[in-house]
Amino acid sequence: MFTAKVRQLSYLLRQGLQDLRSAGIPAGIAVMSIACSMLLLCLYFMALSNLSKALDSASNLQVVVYLRDNLTREQTGRLQQVLASITEISRVRYVSKAMALEEFRNSLGRDARLLDGLDTNPLPASFELFLDPALKEPARLKSLMKYLSRQPEVESIQGGVEWVERLSSLVSVSRLVLSLLGAILAIISLFITASTIHLTIDRRREEISIMRLIGASEWYIRLPFLFEGMFEGFLGGGLAIAISAAVYHAFCWKVSPLVNLIFGASAITFLELEKVILVLVLGSVIGGFGAVVSLSLRSA
Repeated sequence: MFTAKVRQLSYLLRQGLQDLRSAGIPAGIAVMSIACSMLLLCLYFMALSNLSKALDSASNLQVVVYLRDNLTREQTGRLQQVLASITEISRVRYVSKAMALEEFRNSLGRDARLLDGLDTNPLPASFELFLDPALKEPARLKSLMKYLSRQPEVESIQGGVEWVERLSSLVSVSRLVLSLLGAILAIISLFITASTIHLTIDRRREEISIMRLIGASEWYIRLPFLFEGMFEGFLGGGLAIAISAAVYHAFCWKVSPLVNLIFGASAITFLELEKVILVLVLGSVIGGFGAVVSLSLRSA
């Protein structure tokens, strides 16, 4: 009994593949349309993953609080206690005016001799703040910056709140645009697949009539068309992954240094294995559902 079922399923799968090959250009169009929608899904996953990683890197940027001149030791100590009590700040480092000048001198290297002509130290003392990695929401970061700027000892603050806001907005906009385009192309792919299956049904109309006359069940007749749609979706998903991989490997070596410079991210990452499997499954589902739509309209 089990062997007979396996043979039947094997025949239906082969019939689905044969129908796919026989469909020719319409099947190729269906595969390409599904590939376009799945390609957007691949781009969505990669953009979301890498932009989120960049956002994490941006949110870990160091915040520097510059102090007013001529502060007393008590005033500096009071501000340090305030900073240490803020839960969003994981570590505080005090940089005196002398330390700031020395670090600046070291950063200049051979050009440090240009500072020898200074009569006074123009650099302010400061506190370097290392923020909690969880502090990546722009609203929380902005609120913290406003609170620090109201402290009487603070002259100015240098931080990445504007950059984090823009990057967060970019993540949201990218997610929305790619989702809408992907959904629109998925619907188009579904109807193109349905049209392709419809053509296959018309081509096999006489064969289907004979199968019904000899008592073949409806599921036995319909399954090859369902498999044909799923094969088209699977091929479309595989093609989308192949295109994504080709683009990734062709341009990643050029783009990665720029990403590292701007965002601080080490490298652009490709799709994880579970995302690859998800793209193949979703492509198969779109193709299969297109076949179901075609069969439903045909029976109606």
